Amino acid sequence: MTFHAIFDALGNFANLQMWLVMTAGTVIGLVFGLVPGISGMLALTLMLPFLFFMTPMVALPLIMTVMAIQFQGGAVSAILLNVPGTPGSSATLIDGFPMTQRGEGGRALGAAQTASALANILTAFVALAVIPLILPMIVALRSADMVFVILLGLTFIGVLASGSMIKGLLSGGVGLLISFIGFHPTTGAERFIFGYLYLYDGIPLVPLMLGLFAIPEMVALAATGGNIAESRATINGMADVWQGVRDVFRHKRLVLQSQLIGFLVGALPGVGASPATFIAYGHAKQSSKDPESFGKGNVEGVIAAESANNACESGALLTTLALGIPGSPIMALLLGVMTMHGLIPGPDMLTTNLSLSITLIWVIAISGVLGIAICLPLAPRLSRIAFIPGSLLAPIVLVLALTGAFSYHNRYEDVVVAVIFGLVGMVMRRFDYNRPALLLGFILGAIFEKFFFIALHADGPYFFVRPISLGLILAIVAVIAIGPVKGLMKRVKLARGEVKA
Repeated sequence: MTFHAIFDALGNFANLQMWLVMTAGTVIGLVFGLVPGISGMLALTLMLPFLFFMTPMVALPLIMTVMAIQFQGGAVSAILLNVPGTPGSSATLIDGFPMTQRGEGGRALGAAQTASALANILTAFVALAVIPLILPMIVALRSADMVFVILLGLTFIGVLASGSMIKGLLSGGVGLLISFIGFHPTTGAERFIFGYLYLYDGIPLVPLMLGLFAIPEMVALAATGGNIAESRATINGMADVWQGVRDVFRHKRLVLQSQLIGFLVGALPGVGASPATFIAYGHAKQSSKDPESFGKGNVEGVIAAESANNACESGALLTTLALGIPGSPIMALLLGVMTMHGLIPGPDMLTTNLSLSITLIWVIAISGVLGIAICLPLAPRLSRIAFIPGSLLAPIVLVLALTGAFSYHNRYEDVVVAVIFGLVGMVMRRFDYNRPALLLGFILGAIFEKFFFIALHADGPYFFVRPISLGLILAIVAVIAIGPVKGLMKRVKLARGEVKA
């Protein structure tokens, strides 16, 4: 990394357009994060048709702002309503809602927003600091190694981001198969086209994502009936909010430790924020002087969870840019937008496009400041958004989703694709299959083929006989085997009577 790239990135913020884009992204991220069931993933899928017509320097910062801010919105409904606005806010409600029940909702919200903002700011600087350490590793990677890096990312999201390893791996594999529809990139052979001219270019990304995520969630929301949230919890003024802000600075060590946990877990391909928040929450409970109060309204639990989930984004972004593999499921959407704009995820992002990558890291830091500046004063009013009736919200979002699918290329076939994958998404949701894994497999399919055939032509059929490739293969086997091995060891201990069932 050069100082020239850092100053080039900072120069991008001299443009008023950048600040307008980030402000808009902050508001969108807060609103979509606050409403349960309307997460940042859905917000970005609805925005995809519009992002296609933007320049990369507008589209990518907008995405990063929404990604970085969504957890701050999700904390509001988690604390006040006992309903996480995003999956990464699930651990926040464990102590946040009990605080609201005893009249300390404002304190919990102030602590959550401050911890979130600090996580965005501090871990962005950590990401900048470790880029020089990553560059030598990137230079050492060849096409053969990237084949197995991609497979490792699919394995991570399939195994770690789903309750069932088999279902997760199957979902990723199906995504890979869907990506093969169309012309072969090297030979030009037709694959799975069945005589339809529409399929010659493959399945379009935006209709697939809109169908896979937006339609199932809205149908489920409409089916439940009533309002999104029934509780009418309120904040007891700004005095409580400022008390929560002071709590964060009183627990500086916990904040830093939770941020480190979030950053490291976020850097693992395909893991996401949810595991990091519960790991940080468990650490906070174990290291607390009053562990018995956790789950009953301890502000340390809120601080730990919100520090971890926001820190994940910096680690996930670094993995996504450096390896071309999403560090979290929502980063798969970032890969899709980068591909739409002709940017190749992977080593080029830390060499040729280093200035753009650093700009995105700065966006995370500045988003933390914008988020807390907007969310703290408006917190009492923002909470009202969570009471929109599901019967009103679902039709609006469904219409936007199908309109977005059509506007992608102005083809009715794209709407049909969105509906088909909406049905696929509903089935996957019903039977607990991993939709982010399918999306990741679809996005990485073309990249996988590219590196596979380059490696095959350059090094022959034994292209994998390299130290780095062999190490990655062992890592893939280890990730798949760790669950069954743990289960076997537990059964052995049960048989010996060493542990209780």
